[in-house]
Amino acid sequence: MKRLIFIILALSLAAIALVYFVRDPGTADIALLGWHLQTSALGLLALLLIAFVALSLAWRILAALLNIPTFWRQRTARQKRAAADEQLLQAWAELVRARFDVACKLALTEIKHASVAPMHYVVAADALIAKEDTSAALTILDEVRANFPRFADYLALHIANRLHAQHNLGPAIELLQALALRHPKDEAITCALAETLYSAADWEKLALLLPVLRKLHWPGLTEQNLHRLSLGVYRGLIEQLARQNKPDQLTALWADVPKALRSDAALLISVAQAWLKLKQPANAERVLEKALSQHATNELLRAWVAIPPANPARALLQLEGWMSQSRGSVDEATRAYATAYLAWLSGDEARALQTLAPSLVNQPDGPSLKLAADIAQHQRDSVQALALLTQAYNRLS
Repeated sequence: MKRLIFIILALSLAAIALVYFVRDPGTADIALLGWHLQTSALGLLALLLIAFVALSLAWRILAALLNIPTFWRQRTARQKRAAADEQLLQAWAELVRARFDVACKLALTEIKHASVAPMHYVVAADALIAKEDTSAALTILDEVRANFPRFADYLALHIANRLHAQHNLGPAIELLQALALRHPKDEAITCALAETLYSAADWEKLALLLPVLRKLHWPGLTEQNLHRLSLGVYRGLIEQLARQNKPDQLTALWADVPKALRSDAALLISVAQAWLKLKQPANAERVLEKALSQHATNELLRAWVAIPPANPARALLQLEGWMSQSRGSVDEATRAYATAYLAWLSGDEARALQTLAPSLVNQPDGPSLKLAADIAQHQRDSVQALALLTQAYNRLS
């Protein structure tokens, strides 16, 4: 808009001058170095315009001649930069072809001329990690920290994720912990650290991250992922306390388990098995009975029967009560097995066989066949017991 106004103004002044000088052209006398020039005022303006254009062209030509060395330097730099970029593409192609030594060499050879030098380091680091040369990859990271400090943390996160994918968890955890200290509010770093600790089964450190993870709004951290991480932490800590023979800490840990996880069958079975390892079957039985009274499932019922209950007759009554409730999802085969097993423990072999008989006809499972074999062996029917055990073995195989 400003340029248009300037052009209009210049044309207007030129038109006014033309009208004026055509009506009264006037004269102009110029004497210089023995030369004498006499012309009109309009001619003088034309001479001035021609002189201005000539001087401008002469200045441009002179500037171009003086700028030739810079032009050649820039042209050479552009050629080297294009060659370095082409070499980066070749390095990536060699990386895809699993020629890691060649890819690393191509990526680092012309890095000083590259237009995007950090990407050369990425390809070189990927090649070194692929050939399991972790120390060299970390050396590249140190070089990036010195030359491209703003890019270094992104490369560190990339290297840590690649090491995690290769199950080289020690260096990955070290990198991610250092990154988490520098960027405590970075969701990507926090989630990457959590997943790596989960893979390393470092439940104590992961437990410290759970409160932070619950507050994140990161697209990659879904409710299912958070549930998996939380479940892994509590199952891992429960097994750890059982190995360390710490019943009091196990009780305190179970009290801190969130309500959303207390109904998980895998976690309930884990804590029951932990009490069994601590030689406290009553606590294991109590945990499973409370869960079964709320919602009976196949997994919980089989785990409860496997303890086995201290009072089979009482357990049989409890089982009948749970099965009469509408809550639960126990199939007929599991219900028959549990009833038959408790009846056999109570000394009622007739009821055990009667309850188990329908399950043995229609694709019986291994535990049912094993129970039937034990009953047959107890009745001194070795042929039937052997046949049932053989069938159970084939079924399990």
